[in-house]
Amino acid sequence: MNRSNNSTLKITTGAMIIAIFAMLLILNRQTGLFFEEFFVYLLPLPMAIYTALYDWKYGLMVFIGMTAFSFIFGGFTTIFYAISSSLIGLVFGTMVCRKVDPTKMLILIMVFSAVSNVISSVALASLFGYDIDMNLTEMKSMLTKTLDASGYGALGESFTMDLLKQLFVFSMAIMGLVQGFIVYRLGLLIMKRLHISVGRAVPLLAFYPPSITGIIAMAAFLSGIYGMTKQNTSPLYVNVAQGLWVLGFFYLAFFGILCAVLFIRKYITQNKALIAILTVFAYLFFSQYLPFFGFAYITFGLHARLLAPRVSR
Repeated sequence: MNRSNNSTLKITTGAMIIAIFAMLLILNRQTGLFFEEFFVYLLPLPMAIYTALYDWKYGLMVFIGMTAFSFIFGGFTTIFYAISSSLIGLVFGTMVCRKVDPTKMLILIMVFSAVSNVISSVALASLFGYDIDMNLTEMKSMLTKTLDASGYGALGESFTMDLLKQLFVFSMAIMGLVQGFIVYRLGLLIMKRLHISVGRAVPLLAFYPPSITGIIAMAAFLSGIYGMTKQNTSPLYVNVAQGLWVLGFFYLAFFGILCAVLFIRKYITQNKALIAILTVFAYLFFSQYLPFFGFAYITFGLHARLLAPRVSR
């Protein structure tokens, strides 16, 4: 596809993107929010393609138009999904236009999607009319009855409300990661069909995020722990704290695993099968330390040290 500098073409294409976006919102509203679950997959793509063609300056104007139409044609819950999906598309398209490494794009899109899903499912649950505590209480009751009938009633006592809340937030984060991966793959497939240039990916082990992200993730992780241990706090505050803890843990633990892989490869063995086995053991026995390994990997330059050739003596 030709990247024309014609401002009229850019504006016309942007208006067409906004019109398609508005039609989807109207269709979703007229069908009783039938398509809302598909928004996280569909809505980022037009925005991503447009921004990949014309960069973020024109993409930002389209994003503002989409935001305005989401308030006009979207329901209360739809507004957040529409705006967050459009923002993911704006970030995705900007990275494609700026030739950002695809590996970095994938990780950032998955992180954005996970954050969006956790916020919509946990932090804003009370505003959306979704009572997490009531639903988890019913789930615990059903789980306890099932285990009692199976003769494992003692096991049901281990499923406390705090544990169930953490599992719920974990599931929302994992679902967001999967959604981000699907959006990334669909976006690249369509962009390649449109002959939009996408850079070649570097190996995952060579990927190194900005050091500031490690500090932000650790701050979220620690603030989440503090919020969950604080007494006499509101349910919304506890839910936000759990969301911060999960997001910080996921991000730091991911790079903690990369740190373990590089350490094993450099100091123990080069065999890929043994590296995989030892990494699994490291995760099982040292999972509580992975966020701190990931923090050191990102913030203190441990990544560069592990990639440097080992000096033989």
